[in-house]
Amino acid sequence: MQIDDGKTTDALQMKILLAALPKESATDPTGQQLAQLINRIANKKVPVNSFSRIWTLGSLQAKVTLGYFAYWLRSRFADADERQRLRSEAHLAAALQLFGTMGYMRGAVMKIGQLLANLPEVVPEEFAEVLSALHFEAPPMHFALVREVFLDEFGREPEEVFAFFDRQAFAAASLGQVHRARLKSGEEVAVKIQYPGIARTIKADLRNLRLLLQPLCLTEDWQNTLDKLADIERMLLMETDYDQEASFGKQARVLFTDADRVVVPRVYDEYSTKRVLTTEYLRGCHLDDFLAGNPSQEERDHFTTLLTVATFRLYYRLHWFLADPHPGNFIFMEDGRLGMIDFGCTRAMTDEEWLLICKLERANLERDEACLNRVIAKACLFDDPEEMEPERLEILRSGLNWNMEPWLKDGLFDFGEREFFMRGIESFMEMTRKRYTRGSPLYLWSNRFIFGGRAVCYRLKGRCEFRKIHQQESAACLHPAPEQ
Repeated sequence: MQIDDGKTTDALQMKILLAALPKESATDPTGQQLAQLINRIANKKVPVNSFSRIWTLGSLQAKVTLGYFAYWLRSRFADADERQRLRSEAHLAAALQLFGTMGYMRGAVMKIGQLLANLPEVVPEEFAEVLSALHFEAPPMHFALVREVFLDEFGREPEEVFAFFDRQAFAAASLGQVHRARLKSGEEVAVKIQYPGIARTIKADLRNLRLLLQPLCLTEDWQNTLDKLADIERMLLMETDYDQEASFGKQARVLFTDADRVVVPRVYDEYSTKRVLTTEYLRGCHLDDFLAGNPSQEERDHFTTLLTVATFRLYYRLHWFLADPHPGNFIFMEDGRLGMIDFGCTRAMTDEEWLLICKLERANLERDEACLNRVIAKACLFDDPEEMEPERLEILRSGLNWNMEPWLKDGLFDFGEREFFMRGIESFMEMTRKRYTRGSPLYLWSNRFIFGGRAVCYRLKGRCEFRKIHQQESAACLHPAPEQ
């Protein structure tokens, strides 16, 4: 097999990414500046120093602020149509600034970009379009850095480990990038390779965040804030341990049969380490490409059903929240199967947490308001609902009612209904504005699980018999809630 220096494949990957991203018509119509930005990102190592990372974010804020200030000045002398055009240009410029900085910094900062991209109709359309590339089309690292990781982990070059190794990454995200390869035994595989130094970037970002939040240290919820930040850091660091992700994938794989139409790829242990994960390659496409094919309502409903079955099965049988359910983690396969390819951000519940979750679920399904108030109070670290402000209890109960709404309706539930989706977003935003965020760190991950999953189903415009699926999967629960 001919070996080159990687420049040809790197250039091709940059060309593909450049074509996928929109250009600024006013300042960069040919995409030359964008191409230079992407190339700089690919050839730089991820910054790991706390000061350099917070300085980079501060510079980003200044650039975005100046861009919007320029829009404000120009729009004062424009008519309505011109103001709309200038506003779109300002949003696009800001989104590309965010894309460049987050693509360079990777890690926790880039995950924020993914989260923003996964909330349709909450951020400007230009932001969602650009930042959605962070799910699996971020600028890849240069092949020299890939080689460095392989030499550290295996003591050999990628081409020595595999019969074939594609130097061009076909997906790149917050913590690593994925290459196609073929084993010497003939199987096609996907090889996920972690960016060098990514664990240090997570620690640096959380250290900076604690410093930024220091003014809150005198508030009564400061210790709870610290607990949540510690849980975020623990979960993100766990994502950098590919041994742990491989273990989650193996446990999930055995839960599904051919009849389920849900596929979790096989893990190849002998080609995997803490920083390299090799799994079966699943043929198919991501959400954007699936939607670009103008699927029928039947196809949309089919995959919404599979998504619901898959997540409920992991929830009830293993007591897991898939805490990062974004479009890059699902493969829509041509034969109608759904592939689940990423278990890095998986929050496993303790027995105590599972018991509280089950009580919350039962109280809502049985319309037992008194019990529901008691469970909400406990989840928010209060001894009794009477200790909570009435407004706090009402807002939290409203959000929970929105979460449970699909569980209470027989027949098809339409997750593509805009009014339903926006009610949930508005409820969460109201809770955040009022700073009613005290509670177990678990609810950071349950919220990501709920909003991420529903955002995917909303973009699918899909329907499913949610209540029926819940009843089937909860009845097959392998580990019921422990008695108390």
